[in-house]
Amino acid sequence: MSSVAAIAPPGRGLLRILGLAFGVAVVVGNTVGVGIMRTSGPTAGRLGQPVLIYLVWLGVGIFVLMVANTLAELATAMPKAGGPYIYVRRAFGDYLGFVCGWGGVAIHVLADGFLAIASSEFLAEIWPVLAGRESLVATALIVLFAALNSLGLRTSSTAQQLLSLLKVLMLAALVIAAFTYSHSPAHAAHAVAGAAPGVGFVAVVVSMQTVLEVYDGFNGACFFSEETTDPDRTVPRALLYGALLVIGIYLAVNAALLHVLSPAEMGASKLAAADALARVWGPPARIATAVLALVASLSVLNVCILLPPRILYSMSRDRLFVSSGTFVTRHGVPLASMWLSAGAATVVASVGGFDTLYTATAFLSACEFLLCSGALFVLRRREPTLRRPYRAFGYPWVPGIALITSAALLVVFVLGNTGPSLLAIGVVAVTYPLFRFVQRRRSPPPALDA
Repeated sequence: MSSVAAIAPPGRGLLRILGLAFGVAVVVGNTVGVGIMRTSGPTAGRLGQPVLIYLVWLGVGIFVLMVANTLAELATAMPKAGGPYIYVRRAFGDYLGFVCGWGGVAIHVLADGFLAIASSEFLAEIWPVLAGRESLVATALIVLFAALNSLGLRTSSTAQQLLSLLKVLMLAALVIAAFTYSHSPAHAAHAVAGAAPGVGFVAVVVSMQTVLEVYDGFNGACFFSEETTDPDRTVPRALLYGALLVIGIYLAVNAALLHVLSPAEMGASKLAAADALARVWGPPARIATAVLALVASLSVLNVCILLPPRILYSMSRDRLFVSSGTFVTRHGVPLASMWLSAGAATVVASVGGFDTLYTATAFLSACEFLLCSGALFVLRRREPTLRRPYRAFGYPWVPGIALITSAALLVVFVLGNTGPSLLAIGVVAVTYPLFRFVQRRRSPPPALDA
């Protein structure tokens, strides 16, 4: 870590070659994945009432859209790699920037871990010989995708666009297949009768925290601002169009599942989509659903391999991480940062459980949204002349609602789902001694330039 003190030598920069197709593919690819496949059932089971199920998915989606509106202004005003780390550091200084940077790395490293775990489970369902070897398979998947993305930025872009397109087409097929089920749902009367009892606070909080993490990833495009050919126009469109598309996909998938299964049946299912399609098309549909879930989770895994290196690259450039983190290959890959984060993800995959990692990551995401929303207000007041190609819609009210909602979510997450939230707080707390260690070994910080 002593190399933090040294200014990174001049070298290759990131390549500016990405367009809108990649931006939307990253938003959809980084968001729609294993979450909707694994959590729609338990969420429906906790909430019990179709109306409440739709309200939670739509309400969290609207919140996500408001945060995307905030990020669109910040990303175009400061079009650099690293996303929220860049905005928070400029607004609040090195320490909170450091916290946000490492929080972002932790979010995606944890995500890599639970996505690899989930993908290995889906692979074992498709290919039973892998059953009992899920941990080894998860590690192999992380290494495989890190190697693929080491080939170059163009390879990463092509792979992500293909995976995202395939995933959307398969989800559309799932929705259409579910709505071909013409029998009157036997559970309809019971759903109305069961709507009378109230749903507990903890059930709603856990559902919101779970759904928020299912939406997490919508901000993926802003991490690549420095590599986008026209960030002023492309990044806002990728963030907002992508978020709207994701909301539509999630509501459509829930509607399709509720068309076939009752909330109670969904809650009792580990993979509700598989049970729904098996009812419509018979047992072979379970394998088809496992293939869909695998493609969806691998699409997100690919993006999550790409994001931490962008954060570490910018932190290294600001002398808040080792200087080798700035190394970029001639094909536009921050190689050392990629393999460092991939190595950490393999550790997570070997020791972590899916549910705890998933909700802990949601808490870290809410922290990041709170800091970014605050950064917008601070920079509007402190730097009114900062170039802003995109100005957040509805300022100050819409960004203000996003700010207040982020703070409220953190409180209710701690009260309603304490264990994973405390784990996330522990991850944040570890950053302070690490920051002090780095500070003692670095030269004076660079200017927070535009």
